[in-house]
Amino acid sequence: MRTDKFFGILVYAFLCLTVLTGVGSFVVFGQFLGGMGLGLFEFGFGPWAAAFFDAALCLIFFLQHSGMVRRSFREWSEQWIPSWLSRALYTFASAFALVLLCVLWQTVDATPVILGGSLNLILRAVSFLALLSFVWAFVSIEGFDAFGTGDVLARFRHRSHPPVPLAISGPYRWVRHPFYFLVVVMLWSSPELSLDRLLLNALFTIWIVLGTRWEERDLIIQYGDAYRNYQTKVPMLVPWHLPVRRQSAVVH
Repeated sequence: MRTDKFFGILVYAFLCLTVLTGVGSFVVFGQFLGGMGLGLFEFGFGPWAAAFFDAALCLIFFLQHSGMVRRSFREWSEQWIPSWLSRALYTFASAFALVLLCVLWQTVDATPVILGGSLNLILRAVSFLALLSFVWAFVSIEGFDAFGTGDVLARFRHRSHPPVPLAISGPYRWVRHPFYFLVVVMLWSSPELSLDRLLLNALFTIWIVLGTRWEERDLIIQYGDAYRNYQTKVPMLVPWHLPVRRQSAVVH
């Protein structure tokens, strides 16, 4: 009995740490974007060396974030890592890679141009609306497990974790990948223009376009014809037409 209680304490401590790590990485990234670098470590690189170093940091994050989530990687990793633990570990790895990028980012351009006047206000308003839309996207997903805690809880409580339905609601009626779209909007709506920002924006935009296409292959495997039908009705990244009707399809 004591062993079960101790295991339960460890499980809940792990879940709390997982959520705090995931949320903390978003806070750090937001702070990073606001000041375009935290300035914690400056290695004295020249502009070209700093740009290559920053690009390498982005590449590490892209490979981790898009690689670990692939179905092929999950199937391979389940030889050593239980499937119910993989999503939570993915949260840790993603948070670590994102914080690493923010903490080690090197300044390429020390004299950015900051847009002023009404254009500054418009860009900040767009960025704020994109941030609010993140919350809208989160609450629109039925049964969404943002940090992988649901799988761990289900395992601990000896229950099965229900499959995530293909929910077409909220911003998902406008675009198939609202989170990626909103990240692009937030990146390019900054009133600060610098080589650092242009490098970050360009690399992240390219990764999002490529990563989204890779992700769609797994979604077709997971949801089948339901997702293919969704693809024909809703744009992938740019909401260029009116939204479709709300609907939901559960895959067993």
